[in-house]
Amino acid sequence: MSTALKKMSIGMGLGLLGGILAIAAVAYSWDGSFQSIVPVGLNLLIATMFFATAGSFAKSAPVAGKSIAIIAAVCVAMTIVSMAYASTFLWLQIILLAIGVVEVLIGACPAVIRYADTNKSA
Repeated sequence: MSTALKKMSIGMGLGLLGGILAIAAVAYSWDGSFQSIVPVGLNLLIATMFFATAGSFAKSAPVAGKSIAIIAAVCVAMTIVSMAYASTFLWLQIILLAIGVVEVLIGACPAVIRYADTNKSA
């Protein structure tokens, strides 16, 4: 197994973990009131972005190599916006932010970019 393939697998696993944690934050944020729409929406957006990041680390590499880091960076930006709105526990948002930063670092790795560009499915 090549180093790039290991990094792709780690990136996918971290993306799935971040998405699952963000879905748990969605469940926590919902209290049945109209005021919970913003926190639920932000957490759902973060979950979607983490799952999109995980999908971009697939072995068939459905996106260009440079796009992986950009998708992960948007995920980090949404997590920071969520932190500003205090949509869930601060410690959970810090964990999601750390996972997102690692995703950006893995996505920006030249070996991962090269692997994604050579194995792109589309």
